[in-house]
Parts: sequence; C-alpha cells; structure tokens
Amino acid sequence: MRYKDVEARFPGLKEPLYEFCKSLYSQELLGLAALKKHIGDLKDHYDQFVPINNVGKFPFCGMNDLKSVYHSKREAYDHYLPKSIYPFNSINFFNLAPACHECNSTYKSTKDPTFEPKDKLRAAAPRKAFYPYSTAQYQIEISVTLTNNNLDTLQPGDVDLKFGPATLQDELDTWQDVYGLQERYRAKFCDGDAKDWIETFRIANRRSGTSPQEFIETMTEGLAERPYANLKFLKKAFLEEAHRIGALDAIATHQPQQKNA
Repeated sequence: MRYKDVEARFPGLKEPLYEFCKSLYSQELLGLAALKKHIGDLKDHYDQFVPINNVGKFPFCGMNDLKSVYHSKREAYDHYLPKSIYPFNSINFFNLAPACHECNSTYKSTKDPTFEPKDKLRAAAPRKAFYPYSTAQYQIEISVTLTNNNLDTLQPGDVDLKFGPATLQDELDTWQDVYGLQERYRAKFCDGDAKDWIETFRIANRRSGTSPQEFIETMTEGLAERPYANLKFLKKAFLEEAHRIGALDAIATHQPQQKNA
C-alpha cells in the first residue's frame, strides 16, 4: 500500500503516518535490543547476504564491487520499494538490499519499480519487476550490435543492446529503466574497460598469434560458473560482436610498417 492509497481510504492519515514512518529507518530505533531481537540486525543481515550473493558484485548492475566479509564497513542499503512511497516497508528487511551508489542514488533514487512513472499523457501504471529476494534462477541474455567497426572511435549511439529472454521482457524493461543499464553498459563498451580488452587482444595477437576466437574463449573462460567476475557477461557479448563485424580480424591482420634499414 502506497501513501496515496492510504489517503484515498483514510483521509487525513497520510501526513501523520509519514511523520511516523520516516523515522523508523534510523540507528536509534534499529539499534534497540528489543527490536533487534524481533526483526534482526542489519549487520547480521548483511553478513548473511554476502556469502549467499557469492559473486562479489552488486546484484542490480553486476558491475561494481560489493564490500565483503573482509571489510570493516558494509554497503548502504536500498529500499527497493521506496520508503517515501510505501509506508509499511520502511524497515522490512525483505525490502532492503545492498546497492552501489550508482544504482541506488545516481539512477534509481526514488523510482518505483512496480509503477511506470507518470507523464503528461498518462498516469502511473502498474508494471512487472524482479523481486530481489526471489529464489528463482533467471538466465539473463544480453546481445550487442555495433554499427561502427572502428572500435577506437566507438560512441554510445553505435551500440544497440537487447536483453532476453522474451518471457521476462516486462521485468527486464523495468530493470533497465530503474537502473539505467542501457546507458551504463553502452558507456562501458566505449570507455577504458572495452579499450583495454581490445588492446589486450592486439598484444596477444602480436606476441603469440592468438586468434579472435581463441582470445574470446580465454577471456570468458569460466563464464557459466562466475559470469560477473571481471565483467565476463559483458565482455563476452562485446567481443563476440566485435568479432562478428570483423573488427578483431582487422586488428589481427594489420601488421605494423617495417622501418627502412
């Protein structure tokens, strides 16, 4: 139930309810022994989350590093259903998940995963979304299409991304909208990481004659077991497309000019 639903059913309750609920997510309250005994402790929750997550990356983007049990600090939690919209999820631990600053503050902020944002032409409408604590095992597919075969001058507009499978398209559309994944993944393919992948191939090809296919297999080895390690899930999609359009072959066949004796 959202605050607007409360107001519709119980006029005049919204404001006092907001004043009460906004203070619930605080160390003063969550640190009380009686409450910790009843609902648990955020640190314990985090210590349990990290080994279950087991990939060392944030679950919403799969890119940024998650502080582990070897750190003295923990990551900030995101209210998946924003506490400014949903009063009764302020301290619901199944509505809290560690999220990197990019996911939490830069892109998601107060976006509601379960409702499309309203605009001038339409009101907010319900939409499907992934639930962070679902036990379902999703196999997400990412395909890349590049319209520029000069990888040194690649721009975000040269990159087309598609997510699958089609049976999860509604949830995937929400996920991309809330966390800005189209923009963030495109930027990754145009910045230092992708340029380093290409330079690593150039060096391997010059030194040992590594073919594009051999390089892709080496760079994405262990993908099925650890897809997020070293961004393998993105690396594979990008390198395969670079190979398909002939960009890697162009690098492999290019020979530096010999200097005159």
